[in-house]
Amino acid sequence: MAWPVDPSVYVGLLALLLGHAWLARERGAQRRHYLFFGAGIFLIWAALETPIDTLGDSYLLSAHMVEHMLLFACAPPLLLLGLTPPMVARLIRLVPPIRWLTEPVAAIVLSAIGLLLWHFPPIFDVAVENNTVHACEHLTFLLVGVLFWWPLIDSTSSQATWRLSPLSKLVYLGLGSLPMMAISLILQFAPGVLYTPYLHDPRISPFLTPHTDQTVAGAVMMFMDMGVMIWDALYVFFRWFRGEVDADFVDTAVPITQNSEDWEQMQAYLRTMQR
Repeated sequence: MAWPVDPSVYVGLLALLLGHAWLARERGAQRRHYLFFGAGIFLIWAALETPIDTLGDSYLLSAHMVEHMLLFACAPPLLLLGLTPPMVARLIRLVPPIRWLTEPVAAIVLSAIGLLLWHFPPIFDVAVENNTVHACEHLTFLLVGVLFWWPLIDSTSSQATWRLSPLSKLVYLGLGSLPMMAISLILQFAPGVLYTPYLHDPRISPFLTPHTDQTVAGAVMMFMDMGVMIWDALYVFFRWFRGEVDADFVDTAVPITQNSEDWEQMQAYLRTMQR
């Protein structure tokens, strides 16, 4: 299976790395921020410059959907976890429209439009057959993925007018999963093949017909989307739960003065729990 080599992808990834390094200068970036951002870059590379891309372009719709999920659901949150609040503030000063584009309502609406539009069969078919349109499709998934995940991550949402509460984040995740769920269900239960190019592509197995491949593609989208969303929902929930427990611990503690040794021990405990 051929490994694609697209110079524009490497130029874009290099630009992202250099931009991150420039933003990180003297803005509190720690090792974890570099690791998260590097992991996001790796997933973009894996989606676009490995046999996943070759399979998706010329053989299997299911591989194509893996590519889309990596670009929308997996890489963007890792890229955003690689930013600190000062880096985000600097980025917004450089590109002011980011502030209103990443507000929760705008972010969820734009991400839904981007997902649904590019999976509409006539547009999807053009993207498969035209390299320039295909590149625009991939870039769109990455951008709307960043928009979708921005309000959910503390460092990136720190500059927002409306910061989501833990409960609001859970509702946001549930609503945000609906467009991808709709696409995946349509692919799984459509009576015929929706995307024309895959009717004529070579088969890697006689048992994997275009219709079967389409069903697998829908299942892949569903399970990858559910996996990421559930993981994030559990993180939000248990972080919320731990915050409530810590608050109850403080409220029920025996009244003590801030100068006492017991107070210092309790404060040290709470700092440990918040890490």
